[in-house]
Amino acid sequence: MSSMRRRFSFLIVLALAAVSCGGSGEQTAALVTTTTTVASTTSTLASASTTSSPAAVTTTTTTTAAPLEPVEYVGSGDYQVGVATIIVTDETRARPLTVEIWFPVGRADDEVAPHRYSFITGDYYESPRAVSAAAADAAPGRFPLVVYSHGSGGLRFNHSDFTETLAGHGYVVVAPDHTGNTAVEQVLGTQDELETIALNRPLDVIAVIDAMTAADDPETKGWVDIVDPESVAVAGHSFGGYTALAVAAGIELEGGTVAADERVDAIIPLAPASRFFSDEDFARIDQPMLILVGTADQSTPIDPNVTALWGASVSTTAYRAEFVDAAHASFSDVCDYLDEVAERPDANELVVEFLRAWADTTCSPPTMSPERVKELTNTLAVRFLDSVFGRDEMISSQTHALPEDLIWFER
Repeated sequence: MSSMRRRFSFLIVLALAAVSCGGSGEQTAALVTTTTTVASTTSTLASASTTSSPAAVTTTTTTTAAPLEPVEYVGSGDYQVGVATIIVTDETRARPLTVEIWFPVGRADDEVAPHRYSFITGDYYESPRAVSAAAADAAPGRFPLVVYSHGSGGLRFNHSDFTETLAGHGYVVVAPDHTGNTAVEQVLGTQDELETIALNRPLDVIAVIDAMTAADDPETKGWVDIVDPESVAVAGHSFGGYTALAVAAGIELEGGTVAADERVDAIIPLAPASRFFSDEDFARIDQPMLILVGTADQSTPIDPNVTALWGASVSTTAYRAEFVDAAHASFSDVCDYLDEVAERPDANELVVEFLRAWADTTCSPPTMSPERVKELTNTLAVRFLDSVFGRDEMISSQTHALPEDLIWFER
């Protein structure tokens, strides 16, 4: 597949952010016909005819496949969404992690103030639907766990529309700040060395899974009770996509080795960075997998980051969706942050400058519209996870009329 290139660097757009405080037009891009390859399938009308001997009357029987269903977009979900911030400590590395939790709440209270994702500058983004809440506010039952890993120079909440949507559909989503590789360290120039970051990131995710499934961990007391420890997925954007792959496959680096986490049932790499992996590494990935990427991604372009992964992984259930004209930062909330933060007369000028710089490559045509990216990302991710955990069926080219602004593969 060819890829359009567009300049972007990792998620520094959320610079100067550090701690979350309590209180977060569809455009169709250029048309591309869904591609079929050995690894992808599409539904077609099938016909068969049978002809008798020359002396007999010829009869023809035609069998027509069922009409393809339109794709139904999932929306925000049936649950109100709660958000909380906790600390999870990996004792083996003496490494505390600030972790955001999104979860279904069991009440609908219009009087509760919306949750604010706040920066140390005082600037904030107010969620259009989530509220600050505690574990005691959770809806009854246990829900699948999804760990989300932010991109390099990002923050745990910089894709809150995605994480909130998953929670609204009945998932507990947790996202750590990868200390040493957040926006704060990147702006201050105090980030860790690349090899250190590459080692710490998957270990951070494993530590969070440990904490969220350990009944005796005092830091996650109450939260463990709403998690189904037998249903675990990992998603991540860019370097977070690398992180999801590393947790699933395991990886050997100069600074140490990360063993594959057998508890992980599925992964969703978003515009993944795959430079650390060999084909042998990819061949250890056998979990169900959904890869989402933009054709205009110049930071982690489809070739080789996605093509190598798709070709070498052995997942028998795998989907790959290329969003036509989406950019690298399309899988973030940079456009929403800019719209809200820049409108305030007291907004920090440096924050607004950073947001505008990245919005230039993400939020305006010919880049796929932010709302369309959300609609596609959320729908595919929810349907994929629901299929993995036995809730619903995945969208497929065999059963659905896929939109023309996707390039689609499945196996």
